[in-house]
Amino acid sequence: MPDNIPPHGFPADVLCVDEGLVCSDDQPYFPAQLGEPKFAAHDEDGRRLYTVTPRFRRVVTEWIAITVEATSDHLRFRWDGDDLIVTDHDALHDDTDPTSGPAIERLQPDADGRYVFPTWLWHEHDATIEHLDDTAHAALAVLATDDPIHVDTVIRYLTENTYPAPDPQKLRDIRALHRTLAGSPTAPADATESEETHDE
Repeated sequence: MPDNIPPHGFPADVLCVDEGLVCSDDQPYFPAQLGEPKFAAHDEDGRRLYTVTPRFRRVVTEWIAITVEATSDHLRFRWDGDDLIVTDHDALHDDTDPTSGPAIERLQPDADGRYVFPTWLWHEHDATIEHLDDTAHAALAVLATDDPIHVDTVIRYLTENTYPAPDPQKLRDIRALHRTLAGSPTAPADATESEETHDE
């Protein structure tokens, strides 16, 4: 492989050199640093399947939370400073007491500012069997930065690669709510519409 091609085989402006692509079921691929693969199971053809423990940058974690919240009937997310609060309305703190309320998990960034979803299963992208289209390339190039402004580029990618496909306006609304709660100075909630104009 030539020296100017990163190990993952994607252009450097599409994927950071130390990251790979992972997805969970029915979700788009997101960039992450990958941990060591762990054997999970054999598929119907006898091939060994592995899981990885990805570590996500803050901006990628934000879009994962937005995507999942837009398609889940029981998971909700909010930011408390740098911590991501995950509320699961289908799970209870105490299985024996139905009045105990939903399960709440606090995800804190590690020393490198990255986030892990410890109980989620992720699948690693296999570049030999699946190619990324132009929409994916454009969105991943946006996510390769730590402050993407091309919101509609990412929303188009999420809409086209999530099942069931979320409503684009719902994605924008959830993002605006998350940004407001987080008090992020880099992307105020009322700037969402103006960001759309950068996309074409």
